[in-house]
Amino acid sequence: MTTDPPSHAAIVVIKFGGSSLASVEHLERVADLVASRAKTHRVVVVVSAMGKTTDALVEQARSLCETPNPRELDMLLSTGERQSMAMLALAVSARDVGAISLTGSQVGIITDHQHGRARVVEVRPFRVVDELDAGHRVVVIGGFQGVSYKREVTTLGRGGSDTTAVALAAALGADCEIYSDVAGVFSADPRVVATATPLPELDYGTMGALSRAGAKVLHASAVELAAELGVVIHARATHGAATQTRIHDGKAPEPRALAVASDRVILVRAKISERERDTTRGAEATARLLNCFDTFDLQHLLWSGDELSGWISRTQRDDASDALAGLRTSAAELGDPRVEIEATMCASISIVGPGVSELRGVVAALGAALRSLEIPLLRLEHEHSVVRVFVPESHQDRATRELHAHLVESS
Repeated sequence: MTTDPPSHAAIVVIKFGGSSLASVEHLERVADLVASRAKTHRVVVVVSAMGKTTDALVEQARSLCETPNPRELDMLLSTGERQSMAMLALAVSARDVGAISLTGSQVGIITDHQHGRARVVEVRPFRVVDELDAGHRVVVIGGFQGVSYKREVTTLGRGGSDTTAVALAAALGADCEIYSDVAGVFSADPRVVATATPLPELDYGTMGALSRAGAKVLHASAVELAAELGVVIHARATHGAATQTRIHDGKAPEPRALAVASDRVILVRAKISERERDTTRGAEATARLLNCFDTFDLQHLLWSGDELSGWISRTQRDDASDALAGLRTSAAELGDPRVEIEATMCASISIVGPGVSELRGVVAALGAALRSLEIPLLRLEHEHSVVRVFVPESHQDRATRELHAHLVESS
């Protein structure tokens, strides 16, 4: 029997993503890591569904019903994390470490009533504390899920297990460690850019910008919640490398290009001539179109001449294609043939860093890098910590490598 840590030992919240739990063999290795941490800490583990389980469940649901009822879909998708948590609890127990699995509702993850993208409004961790005090050294919790005030099972949207971990860490006054298959946050995806380097520390703002730009180590909503609640996040690799990234409320460094992130997006354009917008009917159509864009959460809306444009992330929003279909339907319902909707599947490449948009010569260097590879520029936008370009999807990796070399490695 492994020696128990003292009852007053610190609590640590550890989260494992689906890739870390992709098979029974992966799960066994995670159980070894958890059992080792239980020698010195009281451990709360948050788990995602194993591998691609959630995607498979969504596909099965859509094979039965083209547009699944959101309530029933939440009920179905929550089973993926339940499978993971029960299996990990069994594996940890087999290592002579007391463990128990609990659902999001059982540990008091209270959300609003939005199915598929619920927001955590309160955490009541009494059951977790009771189980730790009762001798369970490890409590394994299904991430991504909670319960609404109406006592309905809800899910938190893509990346919701990160949010679960941060919310629990804040409620328990614990450290938060998020494990994945990469050793923290890098200056680019190391699977795409061989020269990418690890970033030992990041402030919340820069990490949030990276996550929104497509970096997959941490989910943007979890970073925003961590900033709000003052939770320090340690991003680490499940196995192997000892490097990590610490995300905290530190002072942002001097303006510079720190990293490049890419995403797959749908660039949406709606055309209404300026002459038509000045008519009563055109103004009404424009207002309804803007409302459609807002309803479907298009990012960075921009008027340019007779064109209104925005974009939807295909990797950070599960229903991006459904949203586009809904947008087209809504536009058709405007009843004005002078309103046209166009959609382009493309890639966004973002240069991220504190004050990067204010750096002299960034846009010129970016344009020169794309021209050198004859990569078409479909759109450019910027904000304080991000300069983002849109290019054809076939050029995503080439553009990422080139912009990393020109703007990050040379900074």
